[in-house]
Amino acid sequence: MSITTTLYDYALQWLAKLPKAAKLVLWLDPHTLLEIADDLVDNRGKSWQIVSYRGDDFRFRATLNQLDNTQPLIIWIRPPIGKTSAFLDLTYLADFLNRHDGMLDLRLESVLGELTPYKAWPTDLVTQSSTVVSCLGALATAAKLFHQFTSKSVLNSYNLKLLLLHIRQPELPLELLCNISSQRPAELLAWYLRIILATSNNDSNPGLVELAASLSTPTEFLELSASDLIRLAYAYHTTTTLQAPHAVDRLLWLPRLSSDHLKILQSTLTLLQQDQTSWKALLNRAEQLLTFEQLSDLVQQLIAITQEIASRTDLSGIWVAAVCIAIEEGKLLEEFDVAVYTPRSLQGDYCDVAQTLQQALAVSQKVDIHLSEQCPTFNDIFTLLDWYRNQNIHTQELEISRTIRSVLKLNQLPGQLREKIIEQLQNLRAHWRDFLNLLDEKLADLVTGTQWSKFCHHPRHSTQFLSDILPSQLPRDSRVWFLIFDGMRLDSWDLVVRPILEDHFQITEKLYLASLPSITDIARVALIAGGTPDKWKNASGLTITNHNILAAKKLGISYERRQQDLQIVVRSETLERQLRLGLGEEDAKKYNILIYNVSDDWIHNWRDDLASLNDFIQKTLVESVLPDLIARINPQDIVVLSSDHGFVELSREDGIEITHLDNHNIRYRYLKTTVPTYGKGISYGSSEYTYEVAVGRQWFKRSDSNRIDRFTHGGITLDEMVVPGALLKPITQPIRKLELLDLPSQLVDTEDQEIKLVLSVLNSGTQRSSFLFNWRIDDNPPQVIQEELAAGDRIPLTLSFFAQLGQQLLTVELLDSKGTRLAVHRIPLQVSTRRDKVEFSDPLAGLDFDD
Repeated sequence: MSITTTLYDYALQWLAKLPKAAKLVLWLDPHTLLEIADDLVDNRGKSWQIVSYRGDDFRFRATLNQLDNTQPLIIWIRPPIGKTSAFLDLTYLADFLNRHDGMLDLRLESVLGELTPYKAWPTDLVTQSSTVVSCLGALATAAKLFHQFTSKSVLNSYNLKLLLLHIRQPELPLELLCNISSQRPAELLAWYLRIILATSNNDSNPGLVELAASLSTPTEFLELSASDLIRLAYAYHTTTTLQAPHAVDRLLWLPRLSSDHLKILQSTLTLLQQDQTSWKALLNRAEQLLTFEQLSDLVQQLIAITQEIASRTDLSGIWVAAVCIAIEEGKLLEEFDVAVYTPRSLQGDYCDVAQTLQQALAVSQKVDIHLSEQCPTFNDIFTLLDWYRNQNIHTQELEISRTIRSVLKLNQLPGQLREKIIEQLQNLRAHWRDFLNLLDEKLADLVTGTQWSKFCHHPRHSTQFLSDILPSQLPRDSRVWFLIFDGMRLDSWDLVVRPILEDHFQITEKLYLASLPSITDIARVALIAGGTPDKWKNASGLTITNHNILAAKKLGISYERRQQDLQIVVRSETLERQLRLGLGEEDAKKYNILIYNVSDDWIHNWRDDLASLNDFIQKTLVESVLPDLIARINPQDIVVLSSDHGFVELSREDGIEITHLDNHNIRYRYLKTTVPTYGKGISYGSSEYTYEVAVGRQWFKRSDSNRIDRFTHGGITLDEMVVPGALLKPITQPIRKLELLDLPSQLVDTEDQEIKLVLSVLNSGTQRSSFLFNWRIDDNPPQVIQEELAAGDRIPLTLSFFAQLGQQLLTVELLDSKGTRLAVHRIPLQVSTRRDKVEFSDPLAGLDFDD
């Protein structure tokens, strides 16, 4: 019989099992549980008359005589009116007992005996009849599950109370309600907490409290609301972990417990830690319930200094509070110890906040390290570009901008605190720009003046890109796709564009410097032509700027074949140009130069910050550029990518008013003049191509205008001039593979000596991959390093620890971003005793001072 919802449904199902010819049935309802009318239609559509019998034989038979004796009949038998009895007197119904077609016992224990594995039920089932009648199916289902979970053969009153609580509050998991391993107070409290954590209710739950009280769960805990108990458990765990257990008594917003009950709580927390699901739920829920002020109060009650707390705790809320207290007390972001913000596994509801603050501390220290060092000297362009990339100089400004934007969104923190953090980041950004200006001056020295001619022919000049990257002989079945991402800076390439493309292409690259002035009409044409403006000649030797003709000349395409073999499409990210390019395989040419407006058209009118600009770049790439590229490019095609120039952010205070030139000769980053005054003079041999270009973040202002573009380009800065040149090989089969390398077979050292071990992780797959690296000595807590690697890249990892007697094993483990173990190695440790070490015994040891 299928389970239905109510006792009435059960009765209808019982009728449906009778033979179709059945005409007379008796329903025994000693507790008057049913509420029915004078007739009903069963589940087969058969109509039944109903007559009630309550010991009133005369009325009963008089009513019976008035019914249609050809229609099926139900005699509904109950105790006499005004009487309550578990027994029914059927003495005067002997004639019906001898000829009925079925008798239904409607006592709850009888019905549940049919529906569940339990044939006997507690006697107090009747007192709960109002609930059971309306939720019969739910109770039967719960009883079956209870039998599976517990294997109990007999139900007692407590079990019934448990089942009824579950059907009244289905959000209370039955499996947890049943799962009591012992009657010890700590076990009972752990059971109670697990159930609380499985629901969203933060108030007291009277039904659950009553159930827990019947098990002798300590009353002091049951008197607390769910929110108070969870916050207390979190606070006590924090204080005991950080060796200040009595600090919990100083938290005025928490209830007080006796020392005996705190011991029970400590044992309970130990039990919960063995169940990671419940433990994680406790930490998350507690940090949702605790205000930031309460977390800060908790940290301030601890005896350790805030930096030490932040470096030791694994709770995100405590970490955030400790760091924020230090900042409020005047500590600068760049002054925090590395151990505080080294990425590690934190738990709790403040993980996102912690991650943002870790980013703020990390980027601040990176910037401060460079600011505190003397600016390097560069003798050539190669050295400058290698240092610029390897030190990640190009990413810091975008990282700062992203961090400021992320801090702004931390609504969990007080507004004044966020303002203080942002102010520090903005001050660092200002100092960083001063540092970049120094680098830009060094760049200017390498590309102008006496170095100008050398720069124009330098191997890292962007005009050399196509010669470097394209084969001298193009395979017959291959096509060339030259992708120019207009205005893309190196930071956008490394942090936004390349990570997305790496899912579809294997990428190799090196850096180049754009032509000057770093504007589209010069830098892009020079990139396509493979030469500076003085080389832009047609077959007759006349100077031209037509990039179609110059590209054909560079690629060795004859005039007759230019229409068939070459196409250049600007604004290739737009639907109009993609349709013009054609959607069929036959629409592609031998050489296809696609120019995508990734940055250039937007930056001149962009009024938001660098982070939001790169968010827009990412959106354009994902939605408009990448789908079109993937659809067009074949595995055998040659795909190369570069940018014509980058851009720089201007500040109003860096403007230089120009009064000696006509306005049409004045641009933000360069002047059309043969006499340089403020910047650097450059010339390609004619007055038409002679300029004065700004160095660093200075810009030229017209005397009749106060307008300023926030972002622009044309001058000499690393931001404007450094561009990537990349070869993109289509991936036909994605491979994710990380390898752990440079592992020693054994480590041998002397006691108290620092051991430094440098390992490396290689991404030998075709996809950019994130990984976790865990290492620990013996059974000590693991240290965690989190990194990301582009395909083909290799990164060193340095482990540092002091050798101690008794150490036996160093365990290192490599996991992917999903936590799947990729490699594990156990390296034996052999630590010898120091011969120069002298230990003194306590001369008073063993003396009894109480005598």
